[in-house]
Amino acid sequence: MPGAPRKTPLAVRVTVRLMSIQIGDILGDYQVTGVLGRGGMGKVFRVRSLITDREEAMKIVLPDLDEDTALADRFLREIKVHASLQHPNIATLHTALRIGDRLVMILELVEGISLEEALRRGPVELSVALHYITQILAALAFAHERGVIHRDIKPANILIAGGGIAKLTDFGIARATGGPRLTGTGLAVGTLAYMAPEQILSGQADARSDIYSLGLMCYEMFAGCRPFQGDTEHALMNAQLSAVPPNPIAVNPLLPAAISAAIMRSLAKEPSLRFQSAREFQAALQDMSQTPVTPGVAVTPSAAVTVTPELAELEARLSRAIGPIARRLVADAARRYGSISEIRQALASQIDNPKDREAFLKTNPSVTVTMVSPTPAPTPAPMSLDPSMLDRLALALAPYIGPIAKIVVANAARKARSIEELQNALAAEIPAADRQRFLAAIRSLM
Repeated sequence: MPGAPRKTPLAVRVTVRLMSIQIGDILGDYQVTGVLGRGGMGKVFRVRSLITDREEAMKIVLPDLDEDTALADRFLREIKVHASLQHPNIATLHTALRIGDRLVMILELVEGISLEEALRRGPVELSVALHYITQILAALAFAHERGVIHRDIKPANILIAGGGIAKLTDFGIARATGGPRLTGTGLAVGTLAYMAPEQILSGQADARSDIYSLGLMCYEMFAGCRPFQGDTEHALMNAQLSAVPPNPIAVNPLLPAAISAAIMRSLAKEPSLRFQSAREFQAALQDMSQTPVTPGVAVTPSAAVTVTPELAELEARLSRAIGPIARRLVADAARRYGSISEIRQALASQIDNPKDREAFLKTNPSVTVTMVSPTPAPTPAPMSLDPSMLDRLALALAPYIGPIAKIVVANAARKARSIEELQNALAAEIPAADRQRFLAAIRSLM
């Protein structure tokens, strides 16, 4: 009848239960057109604005605001943090509102799949993986410079849009520097498989914690498996706190040694030994990305390189200049280049000392040289060091050279006649650019 009040259809009611929301339902000014995903704190729907006709994503964060107003207030603060981050590699938060007893976020609709889904579908090409990671590091650098720590970096929270654009999403537990912590709420403050040791131990996190989490994700992408495994949460937690994973290049020989070393550095247990900023990590990977990568080469292991006398000679000479990592560099160069001359030039670029580099390039690797072992020098009396100290030194060195660190530390400790000599011997095993930072870190341990 004209003038009679309209009855509100069931679909318009805003006090529906989360699990009962169906495609076609209308929530406020939005119509549900699909389901995008489900998380521990709610569900994400594809919606269409009845006012603008724009397709967006609706995340229903809480089942009932009235049940925990303190928690709702904290989420409101975090929503404001997300809303302040306008960056091409961060999924945009358009607005947030209450619909009935629910807190609802309206987000940019990213047409694509998550990185988690992409990894399930099969290997990702090395150049493509680098492209994704450098974009996420750009997003993290932007957030960190504004005092925002994500605290839940993982493949499920990376969306891959058309054109290979990577977008960081889900700032549900992000925290502004100096802002209140989520404690006493019963909520997880991260995902254990991607959580930094300091988050596990104390719940504290800074930019370097996000870098650690991203390093775990890099390892999974480039090595084809997660660095830490555990049948239980307790076992996984212990691995995050104390285990040193195999160097990624040991799992995937196709991986360039420099990228492998960068990943290991990001996974240092001690935050001061990691990259100190997302921009530093990004710069390191961008330098690596300038190295030619064979199109179509995926991040999967391949057969070992046959070691010829020429390659063995190169390895022996290179190891004198840069240490035990020479074997991996030679194997990688042998896969990437077609001639001994090209391999030699590539390896020379890994030598920081100009005199050592010049001496290496003067060698003729096409001629097999018989190596004569020098008369061993008298072994000095071993230093008296606490085994726990050697373990800490090995843990500090591992991000640069991998699991061989423990052997290198033990050998150096047997030969060194002083603490300073031991420190310098260990620093000589890593690239020159990292030595001062490494020395400062280990001096604080001793």
